[in-house]
Amino acid sequence: MKRVVINFIIFLFAAIGTFFIKNLLIEGHTIMRIVGLVGLVISIVYLVFEKKMNLPTIYGRSQSGGSNANGAAILGLSCGLISIGVVQLIVGIALGAVVIVLVNRFVTVETQ
Repeated sequence: MKRVVINFIIFLFAAIGTFFIKNLLIEGHTIMRIVGLVGLVISIVYLVFEKKMNLPTIYGRSQSGGSNANGAAILGLSCGLISIGVVQLIVGIALGAVVIVLVNRFVTVETQ
C-alpha cells in the first residue's frame, strides 16, 4: 500500500504543477493534448513494467546515467497536459488515481 500512496503523491504534484505551468506559458492547447495522450499510453506501460519488475519508486542510478522518472510522474505530466480547465484536471486526477490503484492491484510481480 505504501507504493500506491507514494505514486499517488508524485502523480498529484506532477499533474497540478504541469497544469498551472502549461496554462501560464502556452495558449494553444491542441498540440499539448496530443502530447499528453501519447504520454498517457507511455505512463501506463511504465506503471505495468515497474510493477512486474518489482522496481522501487525511484529506480534510476543518477540523473545523467539512468531514468529517475517513474510511471506516476509521467501519468501526472500527461494529466496536466490533457486538462484544459480545473474540472477536467480534477476528473483526470481521479481517473489517474484509479489507474494507479488498478495497476498495483491486478498486475502481478514476476518471480525469478
